[in-house]
Amino acid sequence: MLALAFVATCVAACTGKTVHLGDGRADAGGTPCVSGQVKASEVVWIGDSWILVPGSQHTRVQELAGAADYRIGAVAAATMAAVADQYAAAEASATKVKVLIMDGGTWDTIQKGASDTTVNDVVDTFGRLLAQVASDGTVEHVIYFLVPELDTIPGVAELRPLMQERCAQSTICHFLDLQQIWAAHTPPPEYSTAGAILPTDAGARAIGDAIWAIMQEHCIAQ
Repeated sequence: MLALAFVATCVAACTGKTVHLGDGRADAGGTPCVSGQVKASEVVWIGDSWILVPGSQHTRVQELAGAADYRIGAVAAATMAAVADQYAAAEASATKVKVLIMDGGTWDTIQKGASDTTVNDVVDTFGRLLAQVASDGTVEHVIYFLVPELDTIPGVAELRPLMQERCAQSTICHFLDLQQIWAAHTPPPEYSTAGAILPTDAGARAIGDAIWAIMQEHCIAQ
């Protein structure tokens, strides 16, 4: 309980929003959350290596939520088009997706560079994915996080405003910018080692804390 109280204090201090842990959780407006509406198997993580490595991203959220294992559909070094295919595969299963937690887009820029063409292709593919999610009608929330600006990952600054705009155009999409979190914990190697392309365990747990704060604020899978 002391650990959970510490997390609540830390997240509230970092985001400026009140969060609620334990029984009787409520959203940011104080409306009580209705628990048990979403099964762990209906929460799906898709994306690239920033979902998979080191893995504390999703285990941290499970720990805070007291949830069973979430479904992990992410694949290392996946492009945004491949991430969209991950969603399609999850939605085609017998258990439909209700909550989608994802990243994606920077493997495109790593492979091809941060040209306008590549950036726009990523943004358009993300927009088509959100449109498909809306059309399918089972997903209640999408949490998309954009990785921080690292020397090893081109195009993040160019992607940020465009991906945030596409997310804002959807009524169910929540945008999480990791740049603010990383900027508060520099220099490396606390959240990512110098010259690295992936988060450390501390960085991954910080991602989990930030995602959990969004889930609490909007009563997502409580």
